[in-house]
Formats: sequence, C-alpha cells, structure tokens
Amino acid sequence: MAVLTQAKINGIVAEVAGEAAVSVIEYLKDKKNVSEFIIADHCKYNMQQTRNILYRLNGYHIATYIRRKDRKKGWYISYWTFNRARVKEIIELRKKQKLEMLMERLVREQDNLNSFFICSSACSRLDFEQATENDFKCPECGMLMNQQENSRTIEHLKEQIATIQKTLA
Repeated sequence: MAVLTQAKINGIVAEVAGEAAVSVIEYLKDKKNVSEFIIADHCKYNMQQTRNILYRLNGYHIATYIRRKDRKKGWYISYWTFNRARVKEIIELRKKQKLEMLMERLVREQDNLNSFFICSSACSRLDFEQATENDFKCPECGMLMNQQENSRTIEHLKEQIATIQKTLA
C-alpha cells in the first residue's frame, strides 16, 4: 500500500465519522490516552459533540479508549488514542468494497449492452424493463427516453476497476 499521508487519513476520517472528526484526529495523532475533556476543550466542541465524534471513530476502531475513575469526583473519564494502523485497514476495505460495487455494475452494463434508456435532460437512466413500464417516458420530467449506447460506460468501469486493482496488488 502507498504511504499513508495526512490527507488520506483526514479523508477517510471525514468519510466515516464526519468533517468534525478531522480536528479531533489532528489533535490526537501523536498523543496517547488523552482525556475527552481536553479533546473537547482543544477542539472547541461541547462534551456531547466530542463524545459523539469519539464514539463514531471508536465504531471503526480509529480511536480507542480506556476508562478510569476520577478519584476526587467519582466519575469515569475516557482517555483516547488514535489507532493509525486501523486507518490503513479501512482504506483497503473501502477500496475492496468499491471494487466489488464496480464489478457488479460492469456485469449489469455488459448484460444489458445498449439496453439502457436515458432522457435528454439526463434525469433518469432506466434499463429496458423499467423503460417499458414507464412507456419510455422519464419518470422525473416526462420527456421521451432515448436508447443509450453504453460501451463508453463499460470502458470507463473497466478503467476504474484496473486502477483499484493496481493499488490493491
């Protein structure tokens, strides 16, 4: 796998846990066992927002925590650590999922070669069966649908699949 850059980390974190999670990971990236209160204070989020972000990150094991009881107040406090290795795994998993989705779409496109219909406004694209059910009229705008030649779509899908397969090898 290629080098794990900060941009790749931020991208996958934003994808799985939202844009707000990026600042949390940026803060945690070189630290271990940081109190959720310190994270909230540094990132300027309230505790509810901070915990929500941290638990979303924990759902993917991007951030892990340990809980300790505060001796003075008797509360449990969570201490968080960024799990950098997990980000690589998630990126690979996402690539495999995208590859699978593209391969399924390629099969569908090849099985229905030149059997797709699209309206001139490009609001809908239907296969032959769907187009017949709609009397070859777009279900969105009502315009007449035209047959679409999908060989370029097939070639584009093959290119995308090849690109992903190269990065997985």
